[in-house]
Amino acid sequence: MSDRPSVYLAGPEVFFPDTLRIHIDERKKAILADVGLQGLSPSDNQLDLENAADPGQLIYDANKQLMDEATALIANLTPFRGPSADAGTIFEMGYMIAAGKPSVGFSVCETPYNQRVKGKDGVDSNGAAIEPFGLCDNLMLDCGLVRAGGHMVHGARPYLERGFAPEDFFDEALFIRAVQHLRSALF
Repeated sequence: MSDRPSVYLAGPEVFFPDTLRIHIDERKKAILADVGLQGLSPSDNQLDLENAADPGQLIYDANKQLMDEATALIANLTPFRGPSADAGTIFEMGYMIAAGKPSVGFSVCETPYNQRVKGKDGVDSNGAAIEPFGLCDNLMLDCGLVRAGGHMVHGARPYLERGFAPEDFFDEALFIRAVQHLRSALF
């Protein structure tokens, strides 16, 4: 571990093809290094999943340890497998905010959550209300992040019903904006 403040990189990138995931991790870490920060990715964990008694628990424990070691968080909240952010990333952001660690979220998506959920007159197809606030995601994410002193950075890509392809999840200029917000919270 370096003496530079470290940033846990939360997001669904761990599910992407290795070549793309590695490229995104390397770019994020280089951008962070340029401003005196160290990136910590869940992919940094070297885990023997084949021989683990409980691979899921092993991954959770390793990621939690990285979050505990990290100074701060940047979370990729781009809609993943549906209109909302990745559930694991949401957990990680909540964990870091609860720990009092500076946190920033970003999404490449410009379309507000309430416009991404199918429905009519503010109600989805199952009869449940759709939050009408025009936020990036659920109000507990957006408002919780801001109330904790963080920031949500929005991109300019419209949401498509089929969702975003893995290669669309990283926007370097957007990530740089997120890093700038985080850096100002740290220094």
